[in-house]
Amino acid sequence: MSDLYLKSVRDCMTKTPSGFKRLNADIPEELFKEFAKRCIEEGVSKKEFLVQLLEKELFKDSKK
Repeated sequence: MSDLYLKSVRDCMTKTPSGFKRLNADIPEELFKEFAKRCIEEGVSKKEFLVQLLEKELFKDSKK
């Protein structure tokens, strides 16, 4: 099988939209519970919460 074919199959399996990267991490259970609780409290998905958190943390200096 060609490398291009295998890449195509991998891309289809992950269902990650073009221009996005998948994030996967093992985190301590207590931290995850707090994360899930905050998502519920704020009424946002885990993805939305993480994007907001990363943007706030990583781009905070560039917004000044």
